[in-house]
Amino acid sequence: MSLVSQNRSPRWCELAPIFSALDRAPPLRNAIAFCLFECAFYFAYRYGMSFSHATAAPFWFPDPVLLCTLLLVPPRWWWLFLLATLPIRLFVAVPPDAPLWLLVSAFSIDCAKAVVGAYLLLRFMRDPLRFGTIREFALYCLTVVLLIPATSAFAGAAIRSAVGHRYWASWESWFLGAALPSLIITPALFYWVLRPPKLRQLSGRRSVEAILLTCGLLLSISLAFKAGAPASGFADSRTYVPVLFLFWAAIRFGMLGASGAGAVLTIVAVSAALSDRGPFAGRSPTDTAVELQGFLLLRVVPLYLIAVLTEHASRVERSLRESEQRFRNIADTAPVLIWMSGADRLHQFFNKSWLEFTGRTLDEERGNGWLAGVHEADVQRCVAVYHSDFDARRPFEMDYRLRRRDGEYRWVLDRGLPRYDEGGVFLGFIGSAIDITDRREVEESTRRLTHRARLAALGELTSMVAHEVSQPLGAMLLNAEAAERLLQTAGQPSAEIQTILAAIYKDGLRADQTIRRIRALTRRSAMQLRPTDLNELVEDVLHLVVGDARRRGVVIRQELATDLPQALADPAYLEQVLLNLIVNGMDAMSDTPGEREIIVQTRRNEDDTVEIAVIDNGRGIADDEMPKLFDSFFTTKPDGVGLGLSIARSIIRGHEGRIWAENRPSGGAVVRFTVRTVPSSSHWVQGAVTEVP
Repeated sequence: MSLVSQNRSPRWCELAPIFSALDRAPPLRNAIAFCLFECAFYFAYRYGMSFSHATAAPFWFPDPVLLCTLLLVPPRWWWLFLLATLPIRLFVAVPPDAPLWLLVSAFSIDCAKAVVGAYLLLRFMRDPLRFGTIREFALYCLTVVLLIPATSAFAGAAIRSAVGHRYWASWESWFLGAALPSLIITPALFYWVLRPPKLRQLSGRRSVEAILLTCGLLLSISLAFKAGAPASGFADSRTYVPVLFLFWAAIRFGMLGASGAGAVLTIVAVSAALSDRGPFAGRSPTDTAVELQGFLLLRVVPLYLIAVLTEHASRVERSLRESEQRFRNIADTAPVLIWMSGADRLHQFFNKSWLEFTGRTLDEERGNGWLAGVHEADVQRCVAVYHSDFDARRPFEMDYRLRRRDGEYRWVLDRGLPRYDEGGVFLGFIGSAIDITDRREVEESTRRLTHRARLAALGELTSMVAHEVSQPLGAMLLNAEAAERLLQTAGQPSAEIQTILAAIYKDGLRADQTIRRIRALTRRSAMQLRPTDLNELVEDVLHLVVGDARRRGVVIRQELATDLPQALADPAYLEQVLLNLIVNGMDAMSDTPGEREIIVQTRRNEDDTVEIAVIDNGRGIADDEMPKLFDSFFTTKPDGVGLGLSIARSIIRGHEGRIWAENRPSGGAVVRFTVRTVPSSSHWVQGAVTEVP
């Protein structure tokens, strides 16, 4: 069974690239991997034990090797690799006076550190071999660099104090000896060994820069730790020269450069400390360990912080560029005109569709240049709407004429929304515009057809209109003649004359109301919704049709609900619908023998709507005609044009209601429509204008 390919964790696919070339021979791969680990741990352990045995190793190299190995192998095989380190610890570079229990205790502590560190990295980091965010680097430093070494140092100091060393001095040296390799060597292994960089992908300029940086770093480090140099310690200015190259590596190459430069500096510094040269010349082993730890700590910690911050800034900048590019790609492929403005009101961006529509360049449209394409009659209104809503930070919607690239002005509907960043800072507006010229033409045609339908309905009721107007006018003439005869008599009875004048006034009001209703039906206007009593509306329409119904021999009955709430409606438009339905019902009964009856009902529904039904006892509606009844230009009348019910449906939709028809079981048909009741005052505005769809 393969030791390095059975990890079920999804991170495993990213953590084992160094073994991918051995996929065809798992046993050989396992053997080579195990031997590589043993060799690496052997040299790391021997290098760590090269310091004086009188103090704890100031730089414990085995920890990074063991941690990286556990990150690469499945957890079920961790015990094997941990146990494989025990022979090396028992037989390699063993101090002559070290008891066996001390070696086994140190082995146990180091194993516990590696297991806990590997578990935490696999558990809480998206990719344990890379510091993808500042949070992940902080988590690594907090756990692997600080908490785990500090906790293990208590146990390490305890076993060292048992053989005669001071406890807190041992704790400090043990902690720093475990923390510094985790801070310096482990990231170098992550970035340069376990997942090495693809140097071939570097551009020519970056390659030259990397070569110059490497040469300068090696030269400055060799001068700082040159053998035979005056032993002036770390006060020598030469020890500060590498800092320039370290920061160059961190700023220009991120964690890759910082970890590599830090590892080179560490290896050279440790070699100088072991060889007793450069700043470490002439110092005791204890002083050398302390000076080495302080020297590396002060240089590597700021280096890594700068590298992480640099990479974070680069990722943010790259993410912003990618986000902006994605937005531009989406915006340029969108079938609408898109624009964006800044906090200064000036437009910054127009998508490809906008520029193709206007035939102008982005530079020409930026700022207030887009107004050059707006029709001169609409410019002032557009600017006023845009500025007022921009200052109020509220969404807006406006229509205006925009010149197309061929010179023709097209109506567009422009909608804008304020935009903010994550902190709530106002950034400007983003908006889109669509060409609504064709829609406006259709709406205008619909309004003209609606008006013509009203006139057609009145044309069918000519006799009714004549009756409704001539009857009160005839009564007024008769009353006027009677009053004239009374005035010619000797007595001139004032009471009778007052009665006659009152009757004349009443008939005049009746004629005036009739004319007002007819004028409302013939007037072209936008739909204006307001509280309306539908029972009164039904009675007004019945007054208009009563004469025509009498001529046709139709009896009209009304069944009006007494608890009917007010509806949100335009009376003139609903009168047109109701008038059309009543006339259609009377037409449907033209061949009906016996009694012909129209029933008009009103009722309240549970869904906050009011329903009006027109019921007849005519021939009904054929099954194949029912689905097409409200379609444009469909009619069941030989001389009809098929617009009445289609327009009625448009009007009811404008009221946010619905209209439908059904046959009665006893014969005839019923057509029903609903409109909304008046909601609370906070949800509607009296006199609001609604266009007929």
